[in-house]
Amino acid sequence: MLGETANIRCAACPYFQIFIILDKLPYYNRDKRIVKWETFTDHNISKYVVLSRDNIDVFFHTPNKTLIYVVHLPDTAAEVKTQTEYLEYYRANRHGLSLTPHRYPDFGSAVILNDYESFAEKVFHTIMSL
Repeated sequence: MLGETANIRCAACPYFQIFIILDKLPYYNRDKRIVKWETFTDHNISKYVVLSRDNIDVFFHTPNKTLIYVVHLPDTAAEVKTQTEYLEYYRANRHGLSLTPHRYPDFGSAVILNDYESFAEKVFHTIMSL
């Protein structure tokens, strides 16, 4: 969404993003069967680390602030093989949602990781400074 972000920010509107992702994701084939599990790693988040270090006063493709929430779901107690089984399992077992214990690389000032209160405070101050 770099182009959309630049268009909004060029119109002198502050722009914020919230990105929520699981730290372990099912990968489905066309039949909606789980063929493997993928882990959200340092490699996956590396583009956000680079983006976080951009000077937002110069690069309008960068949001004023981005909140990244990496969420951990406990592993399933039963083997799930399809998208439907996966969804049904977590709908029936709504306990144990937490932030990931994984430690990702340090971000620059444009990205906040797993800290909604800090993100909300930064958004508030940015809006109040207009």
